[in-house]
Amino acid sequence: MNITLVVSALYSGGAERVVVLIAKGLIDRGHKVTVITLYGRETDFYSLPEGVIRVALGIMSDSINIFQALYNNLHRLIKLRQAIISTKPDIVLSHLTSTNILTIVSLFHSKLPVFVTEHSDPKMFSYGRIWELLRRLSYPYADRVVSVSKGVDCAFDWLAKSKRAVIYNPFILPNKQDNKEIINFLNRDVDPGKKWVVAMGRLLPQKGFDILLSAFAKIAHLHPDWQLLILGKGELYDELEEMKENLGLSGKVVFVGVINNPFAILKRAKLFVMSSRHEAFPMALGEAMACGLPVISTDCHSGPREIIRDGIDGILVPSEDVLSLAKTMDHLMSDETIRQRLSTYAPEVTERFSIEKILSEWENLFKLVLLEKYKYNLKDIIS
Repeated sequence: MNITLVVSALYSGGAERVVVLIAKGLIDRGHKVTVITLYGRETDFYSLPEGVIRVALGIMSDSINIFQALYNNLHRLIKLRQAIISTKPDIVLSHLTSTNILTIVSLFHSKLPVFVTEHSDPKMFSYGRIWELLRRLSYPYADRVVSVSKGVDCAFDWLAKSKRAVIYNPFILPNKQDNKEIINFLNRDVDPGKKWVVAMGRLLPQKGFDILLSAFAKIAHLHPDWQLLILGKGELYDELEEMKENLGLSGKVVFVGVINNPFAILKRAKLFVMSSRHEAFPMALGEAMACGLPVISTDCHSGPREIIRDGIDGILVPSEDVLSLAKTMDHLMSDETIRQRLSTYAPEVTERFSIEKILSEWENLFKLVLLEKYKYNLKDIIS
């Protein structure tokens, strides 16, 4: 099949990583794959695998007034429609809410099969009234609205079940890593002689790093041989750095920034903690487990409970409960036996959510929709 993926950009987020993984998997399975981004290449963090065609439109810009905003959006719709149709796709697969809406609207009356993927939980996160309204109006015109977890899918109960599907994100076993990434930041405040607790994600309110700092502050004095490393960047960096200093965590907590390949860090760590207020299906959590890390995660409305088998390969704690998170971190940091037991089963996440299994689910959904839409012969679809 000829499959076109649409995403706003190839930033360093989880959804963008999923696009790269799916693109590579589809290419490996013999499909033709094009990735269209609304932004240009200057925003890229991830690189696409060999064989994937890239179309970077560079059509996103700020508007100074409502009239320019209307013009810019109309221009984007026209350019996006032209770009997608030029790839002659059998399937169009869009990712992330605003891009999903633009893709659906741009392809009105094109008769192309359009799939949109939701990577956030609408019950916990809003894009604003206008985008919420546009989603309500446009999503019924998609052939399928695919959610990355059952928790996310629940938010779309206003759509017919026949319009919805759940397909999880894949987790892959990382390739063997060398120590280059570690060496690159050892000249900072990171202490290689200490045990590392690692957290990872954009420095945004959603990720709850303020909760993590508050919890760690309660127990850091009990574990002088441990250090908390937070990987990522974002708008709250200055605020979180100030909070770190006010809590007396200087030297005990290090904001490392974005690491191109975090797997070497994860494999060197002893514990992974996710303190998010809300998630959909967090890639960082699954990838930490793939590296064999024992994990602690807040039990968000959606996501972590569908990844972690509580008490088997990780521990769930109540969301936004600083004391519970602190107690659980203290418990695991104090007991190597429990950490080892959890880490033994953690890598099974790559079997439960294998790339092969996830790609098969996507292919089966593509074939089902093509059969419904065009009454294609199954042999024609497979070929």
